[in-house]
Amino acid sequence: MLPNWLTALLVMLHELWSTRRDSHIRLLKLQIELLKERLPGNRVILDPDERRRLMKIGAELDHRVEDTLGIVSVKTYRRWQREERGGQEPGRVGRPGLTKSLRELIVRLAKENLGWGVRRIVGELKKLALKASRSTVRRVLVDEKILPDPDRRAPQGVQTPWRKFVAVHMNVMVACDFFCKTIWTPLGRQMAYVLTFIHLGSRKVFTSPSTLNPTDEWMQQQARNVSMWAEEEGIDLRFLIHDHDTKFTEAFDEHFRGPKRGPVLTPYAAPIANCFAESWIGSLKRECLNLLFCFSLRQLDHVVQTYVDYHNKFRPHQALGNRPVGVGKDLSPGIGEVDRESIRCQRWIGGLLNHYYRRAA
Repeated sequence: MLPNWLTALLVMLHELWSTRRDSHIRLLKLQIELLKERLPGNRVILDPDERRRLMKIGAELDHRVEDTLGIVSVKTYRRWQREERGGQEPGRVGRPGLTKSLRELIVRLAKENLGWGVRRIVGELKKLALKASRSTVRRVLVDEKILPDPDRRAPQGVQTPWRKFVAVHMNVMVACDFFCKTIWTPLGRQMAYVLTFIHLGSRKVFTSPSTLNPTDEWMQQQARNVSMWAEEEGIDLRFLIHDHDTKFTEAFDEHFRGPKRGPVLTPYAAPIANCFAESWIGSLKRECLNLLFCFSLRQLDHVVQTYVDYHNKFRPHQALGNRPVGVGKDLSPGIGEVDRESIRCQRWIGGLLNHYYRRAA
């Protein structure tokens, strides 16, 4: 029998070593977790040789790895045990690589058939006794900068025919859309309609007077009004974007038709195709209209026109480098000391719209 003091010393040394060992294991597991978080999909796929090495070391611990295993789940490790006991060899990891000829065929099918989506191309390959998954075909098309699905929104970085068309015709294109505002009158609530136009190149905006009933005659008058506005602003209005709203009458569209010009209708249920007008209406509502009650068409016209003037003259635009419409690149002489007394503020609509400027010296 060992003396009590020696037994106590051995126990203390064992506990001290166990504490250091546990800290060492926690440090290693933490490093594995940090590395996994930086991997795509947050998982590690081991090849057959790596799997055998891991199982060999696990056997030295009698496969009691619950507290130490971190690179794969314990459930996966137990499945490997069952497969090993059953004599099953580890299978090949990952999917077979895509051959160059199959990749070229996918690209060819997409370019020669612009209306085909991913599923249609997969079906055509199946007819040719060629196997490729939808995710594989989609990845190939995205890599080649081809829109995978014509009826869906394109992934970031993929140029669609619509995006190219808008980018090329920015300076000769105007987008238009309706927005509504509830008017509180002595006869009850009524819905007022306003038609807004925005020139894509300069971001200049024109809005119609509000109306409770946008008739065909009223729409024709707005078509004439926006044409006069475009002429005054020096805008070459060749293409007018709008959706399939029935308020856009045939007579309204006919006003803009001509050689190499005319209305351009967006696809159904695709508000992003008219994103310039949608974005402007959203700014108007968030910054102004949603914060006010309107009690007459005249008041609504005053509020909307005030915001339009503010937008066209003073409001910075991110698409223009955070500069107001019509202002050049050199906005200020540079960063330096700011004299607070020289900064003035011009307000509209009770302070909802503010414009800050330097007082002239």
